[in-house]
Amino acid sequence: MDDVFGAVAVGEAQLHPLEKSCIITEVVDYPQMSVCRIWLAGGDLDELMDAEKSISVWAKSIGCDAMEINGRMGWKRQLKDYTATSVVLTKDLRDE
Repeated sequence: MDDVFGAVAVGEAQLHPLEKSCIITEVVDYPQMSVCRIWLAGGDLDELMDAEKSISVWAKSIGCDAMEINGRMGWKRQLKDYTATSVVLTKDLRDE
């Protein structure tokens, strides 16, 4: 928990508080692209799914090329526009 609070406090991660949920993101700069990674998420599934859409728009607006989620394979059933690459789900923002 301290690591999460510390990362948000220094701007290495972003806190997206919702009414019944919360999402923590981080922007990762790979050599060929910038990715918004949903690092942590918990709460109401419907609210989280709606928030993913607005976070994707925000990520694209700050120059991210893709979204990435590290999580359980169960997320693949919910996030059908993502592609499973092992246990990491990705979505390209460049064509949106």
